[in-house]
Amino acid sequence: MVRLSSLITLLFTASMGLAQTPQVIEFDWLNFPCGEMLHCDEGCSACNMPSGGTSLLFGTNMAWVGVSTCPHPISSGDNAVLATGWSAEPGPDHYLVFSGIAAVPMTIDSVIVNHTSATNGPSRMKVEFTNNSAAALQEVADVQVPPSFDTQVFTNLGPVDFPEGAVMGTFQIRLTPYAGWGEGWAVNTVRVVATPTQTAVGISEIPRNRTMNTVGPWFDVVGRPIGSEPAPGVYVGPSKVVRVF
Repeated sequence: MVRLSSLITLLFTASMGLAQTPQVIEFDWLNFPCGEMLHCDEGCSACNMPSGGTSLLFGTNMAWVGVSTCPHPISSGDNAVLATGWSAEPGPDHYLVFSGIAAVPMTIDSVIVNHTSATNGPSRMKVEFTNNSAAALQEVADVQVPPSFDTQVFTNLGPVDFPEGAVMGTFQIRLTPYAGWGEGWAVNTVRVVATPTQTAVGISEIPRNRTMNTVGPWFDVVGRPIGSEPAPGVYVGPSKVVRVF
């Protein structure tokens, strides 16, 4: 019993620690096999699934819409994805998008993008976000694409929406590079950092009458009266509480 109690305490402490720690979804496009891969004859292969997820926050694959992708190594085992085919104006047919799932209430603290543009590639990038994947995306920023790999941070996106009756919340982030002539835009990292806003739910003890039935009458488990003297076994007293004598 002592060992079981210690194990329960350990698991509870671990889950509480996890719930108090900032949660991260990160796309690094590393060169290792996973559930969805990007391939390119002129480049490498890269995992198109996020890393860093936990049971509290995790993400889907990155969807590349209307563009061609090719992972290129920037260091050993690490790739940037070069995407070509962007349009001059932002639209619904050229973008990259992914969804996140939160198992507890969370606030999205930041979206971090490390990216750059090739010559004649997109000069601007629009960032859109929705705290409920069933709702329309809203513009967060429209920024200049850096001429070499650099990091841009977008903050204070707000809490993930938990619709009434839902056991988890979903959000979505869309990036749309544009204002180029079809040449490449390269992304090295996309990272989402979120903080749980609710770490525990208290459960109040429900009071109950713990008075033992010592005077009878007694009944067996199928409701038959057994007389004035109980024999060893399982019984239901007048208060409908199971007793073991």
